[in-house]
Amino acid sequence: MKSIDRLRLLFEEQINVMTIAENLMIFDQGNYREEMEKRNFQSAVVDVDGVLMKFDIGDELPIPIPEEDIMPSETPLLIAFRMLIGKRRYFIEEDGRVAHIVTRTDLDKIPLRLGFFGLISLLETHLKELIRKQLPHWEQSISENRLNSARSLYEWKKGRKEEIDLVQCLQFGDLGSIFSKNQRFKKFDPEYSRDRFVKMMNEIGQLRDALAHSQGNLGFSWEEIDHIIRFIRIIIDEEDQVFEK
Repeated sequence: MKSIDRLRLLFEEQINVMTIAENLMIFDQGNYREEMEKRNFQSAVVDVDGVLMKFDIGDELPIPIPEEDIMPSETPLLIAFRMLIGKRRYFIEEDGRVAHIVTRTDLDKIPLRLGFFGLISLLETHLKELIRKQLPHWEQSISENRLNSARSLYEWKKGRKEEIDLVQCLQFGDLGSIFSKNQRFKKFDPEYSRDRFVKMMNEIGQLRDALAHSQGNLGFSWEEIDHIIRFIRIIIDEEDQVFEK
């Protein structure tokens, strides 16, 4: 297994929803509405004569927890992310009993931010490997200014005795330029237009910068981030990408 595959396994399968889930508070039947209002909760689990039932703001009374409201504890985090885009909250069982809750609010926690950043880093690694293997004349696809910037970084890193090549010194924006040249991006998806590809690469760069600087507001809605993730997967999933030399 290649190192990039191991990393993808980590980010897409081995980090699960429990890294962002919260322990569930069980409310008493006599005062659950007051306790929910005090804590600004939109959902709660209520003990009704020994049976755990769920209550959402707008419901008349607590009702049994339906199966579709249960998320398995082993659900990969990035799959849980997509599920929470479609539904505001899920309950999670432990030892056969509802014990945790995960809501859309939990999406802003560190584990998911690490998952986003990890996928973007995998995309960057994948694109650089494609350049090394298939585009020996890639220098012609970026401006002289950007090429000189990469060369300066390369010389600096060589001076520190780092084992590195010039491709490794390319910035993320350089990768977008290289793969927009000669419509190389169409190897990822024939339906792409140059404008769409450049726009998506710019947005990925903006999201990566926001994540790297721990900005409270990432600048994108959850739906937009999901769209970015789908774009990344299209590129790194394609096994037979062959580019013009």
